[in-house]
Amino acid sequence: MPAFRAILRFGGSVLCVSGVLLLIDATLTIVWQEPVSALIATRNQTALDDQIKRDFALFARRTEASGASTPSDRGDLRAAARRFERSTQTGRAIGRISLPSLGRRYVMVQGTDTESLRKGPAHYPDTPLPGQGGTIGIAGHRTTYLAPFRTIDRLRRGDRIVVTMPYGRFTYSVRRTRIVRPEDVGVKRPVGYEQVILSACHPLYSAAKRIIVFARLVRAEPLPSGPRR
Repeated sequence: MPAFRAILRFGGSVLCVSGVLLLIDATLTIVWQEPVSALIATRNQTALDDQIKRDFALFARRTEASGASTPSDRGDLRAAARRFERSTQTGRAIGRISLPSLGRRYVMVQGTDTESLRKGPAHYPDTPLPGQGGTIGIAGHRTTYLAPFRTIDRLRRGDRIVVTMPYGRFTYSVRRTRIVRPEDVGVKRPVGYEQVILSACHPLYSAAKRIIVFARLVRAEPLPSGPRR
């Protein structure tokens, strides 16, 4: 009997601790983001940061070795984007995205499959890359895996979205925000000018709808040597 009571006390202690941990996890998820996935995504972002520095430098060396001219206008940037597109792979880093008004900056990956989205903001592969014109789609989580797009509902008209690729830096100005159904793929259609859309589940803790932020290209700058940071 003493041994049985000891086992019961131990089991009760384990359940109490587990309950407290679950409560802490739930509280952090509500006020911040899901902490376990945040740790995983932070580790992924660190690895991607190292990878992208190497890849950007490699792209610059290959461009120089090929004799391709340094981008100087929209046509050159479009050509550079096409060259880079041929080397992209699902799940690998392709650039950086910065939301200055929200104080957020992340490495962006190619592909919106489940595994890629766990690494950070992800580029829809069926949309162009920055510099190619059309509508560039980027998706991100709001409550898990760093929750990079948690607060995109706070973006206002005129706020900047900056996307840095190995061949150029592209600045977009927010124009509007829409709430749409998940199956509404029309938001990715071309509109006659280059724009970027940010897509995430809406509302928080639900996948019932999508929040879409539309931002128009206002500046495109070449990066002949690739970004340093």
